[in-house]
Amino acid sequence: MTALPTVTDVPTSTPSRTQPTASTWSPRVSGPVREDPLLGSNPVHLEPGYGIAAVTCRLPAWRLQPAAAQAFYQAAIRCHDQAWRGTLSHFGLTLTSPHLWAGAQGRQYGGACGRNDTGREAFYCAADQTIVMPFDSMRSIARYGSGYALAVVSHEYGHHIQQQVGVMAAFQARAQTVGYSSQAGQLLSRQLELQAWCFSGMFYGTSTGRGSITRSLSRQAYDNNSHGGDRRGELRMHGTNQNAANWFGWGRHPSLDPSARVHPSIYECNPWAARDAGWLE
Repeated sequence: MTALPTVTDVPTSTPSRTQPTASTWSPRVSGPVREDPLLGSNPVHLEPGYGIAAVTCRLPAWRLQPAAAQAFYQAAIRCHDQAWRGTLSHFGLTLTSPHLWAGAQGRQYGGACGRNDTGREAFYCAADQTIVMPFDSMRSIARYGSGYALAVVSHEYGHHIQQQVGVMAAFQARAQTVGYSSQAGQLLSRQLELQAWCFSGMFYGTSTGRGSITRSLSRQAYDNNSHGGDRRGELRMHGTNQNAANWFGWGRHPSLDPSARVHPSIYECNPWAARDAGWLE
């Protein structure tokens, strides 16, 4: 990753194209998610206004050292568990905390997803519900500070929520049908990634200003995510840098009006119901 410039923190990111306001946003419902090729009808997407708990997250001091980084990541996962547990319970689900693998070198990872061939610094393995954060590959991000490292944990935790609610399994079934590298498969992947950024935004939207989640960390998360999109030479699997920031910002504050009194809502984090294809680029 190249050196990261400072990005001004804003209550919500500015979309590149017109985005419907919360009052007009509604999902396209076509049946249970297991039968829905757009995945947008998962029950967690259908109840407006239901968000996650605000938590007072206490994180250990950040040091760029493997054991310290692992302790920091594990504490961050516990904070996300606390924020999301009640939400899943509301929808009749029991949250299982993800596992963490944060070894010193990525080549040492031997989990269910095999070696890391994603080209990314970290990833989520749905097969064994593990967030994989190797110290050597994460160093290029984590060297900028705790807020950047926390942003990655939070994004990968978003994938864990997708696994917990059934979105991940539905995505995998659909992507296998159309082909992961096909145009349709790449769109599905972008929707999956953009939703994970939106779920991450929900965490910052409810817990910024409490405990260790300072406004500075929130700004750093926005900065990190504004560089998290598709990279040169990659398939279009993650979305543009702008859209990674857009969906993170929308999860944090789902309104085009920065002064609007709105709350993060899982209903708003539904890329399969996006009315503007520009937000899925």
